[in-house]
Amino acid sequence: MTADQDRPSGVDVAVLLRRAQLRKQMACEAALAQVGMTLPQWGVLHAVAAEPDSSTHALALVTGQSDQSAGAVVARLEQRGLLERRPGVGKAILHRITPDGDELERRCNTIVEEVMTRLIAGLGDQALRTLRTSLEAIAEAAHPTAVKSAVNDHSGLSGTRS
Repeated sequence: MTADQDRPSGVDVAVLLRRAQLRKQMACEAALAQVGMTLPQWGVLHAVAAEPDSSTHALALVTGQSDQSAGAVVARLEQRGLLERRPGVGKAILHRITPDGDELERRCNTIVEEVMTRLIAGLGDQALRTLRTSLEAIAEAAHPTAVKSAVNDHSGLSGTRS
């Protein structure tokens, strides 16, 4: 058997990544529910804690949500007293975490850390380093500018440009 035959296809890798992501999501959701949070809510709190005065659009980009979904999450967090919103430039709304939000975000970080520690417990140090390097490479290759370039390169093969 050649090395190419042992190499998983892109579809195989996509399916494995999706399965791992879904199972990680379910485990985190179940654990975060114990403190009345969802994974998207924690993601927004975490993003605001890391980058105060982020716009709703910026939060949507960082958390992988639509602007509308991120706006709904932000509104729920504000109603709970975990975030404060204030006007920014133009129509932008900027967000800051409140002391209660900061405390809950730290508790959620601990919960997510415990879940992830359990999920990766079977991996040795070298496997974890390899996983991290591989995921970083995939994330970089999937960056919008890299994807756009690849699509343009591919469309050039047929003689048409998009």
